[in-house]
Amino acid sequence: MWERILVMVIAFGGVLVYDGITLRKKVTAGEKAIYAIMLVIGLYMAMDYVANQDWFDVYDLVEPVLGGVSKQIDNMLKVDWES
Repeated sequence: MWERILVMVIAFGGVLVYDGITLRKKVTAGEKAIYAIMLVIGLYMAMDYVANQDWFDVYDLVEPVLGGVSKQIDNMLKVDWES
């Protein structure tokens, strides 16, 4: 578990330091809000990785919305090789 924490601290620390240096005074308030939302999502996913638990993932969000459509597309694209 400590290895996972170390990986996440290094990864997020590197990203935040680099973005802080390169994006300073170059982004608007809307871009900062989007960046913050993406950062929160990334931190949630990192916590899921570190804790190694079965938490709510992106798949759990997308599957109920797009699951039926994806199955229809899959059925449409299936090829019957036996004929």
